[in-house]
Amino acid sequence: MYDFTKYEALGNDYVVIDPGHTAFEPTPELVRQVCDRHFGLGADGVLYGPLPAADGYRLRTFNADGTECEKSGNGLRIFAQYLRDAGYTDADAFVLHTSAGPAPVRILDPAAGTVGVDLGPATLDSLAVGATGPRRTMLREPLTAADAAWTATCVHLGNPHCVIEPGAAAVDEALARRLGPAVRDHELFPHRINLELLDVVDHDRIRIEVFERGAGYTLASGSSACAAAVAAHALGLTGPRVTVEMPGGTVAVGIDGDGRVSLTGEVRAVLQGHWAPRLSRRLAGPRPVEGAA
Repeated sequence: MYDFTKYEALGNDYVVIDPGHTAFEPTPELVRQVCDRHFGLGADGVLYGPLPAADGYRLRTFNADGTECEKSGNGLRIFAQYLRDAGYTDADAFVLHTSAGPAPVRILDPAAGTVGVDLGPATLDSLAVGATGPRRTMLREPLTAADAAWTATCVHLGNPHCVIEPGAAAVDEALARRLGPAVRDHELFPHRINLELLDVVDHDRIRIEVFERGAGYTLASGSSACAAAVAAHALGLTGPRVTVEMPGGTVAVGIDGDGRVSLTGEVRAVLQGHWAPRLSRRLAGPRPVEGAA
């Protein structure tokens, strides 16, 4: 049994920490230490589980900054593959439970790491997105950020997303890093939001750059890919099935007639190991003081 297993999905990397295998207290400080790329293992987040559930399996997802995330598309696919790799299940389909609700997953090719997940219905409702102001559909929303005017489409898919098609500006890492913090911390989004820059290649293919609210600039994001696909479809720019290109690679996103969104792509285990003794003691959290009530 290993203390941790690190996976990546198109360069979007997570450390899976199994409470059945190692003592770990998922506090913000310790999550940040594990995810730190200089002083820790390095990752975009931590997947903690499996935890008790009435059916299926439950996990908690943490961003690199220590905040807890409601749902991660790539995280769900990675965790499904981990459960298969670790021998928890030999089923091809089962349910993962998150703080945002249940997510059915499908192991399509366990050897190749091809995993699909149903992320549920998407909505452009400002109340769900967590935006200030009157309740509305956030389609072509005017937004001023980083000293420029933009048009945004906001999507809630278990977590909130702001999708911007920047027009003449290049959809690239530099713009994502510049605009990301300004949108994430905008007064319109008091609970913060993820940013996707959208470039529509054709009717069934889009390209995006991502700045996550809890991890910063990332090479790929499953829920971001889905949110961008939903926005592009709502804007009439694409059909209901698209290939989403990101710097880390591509995924397939589908939107069914009821608005439910599915995500399919590959994941890969890259590292397994044990904590060094000193770090292991720290990650287990503070020990109770003898005699304390």
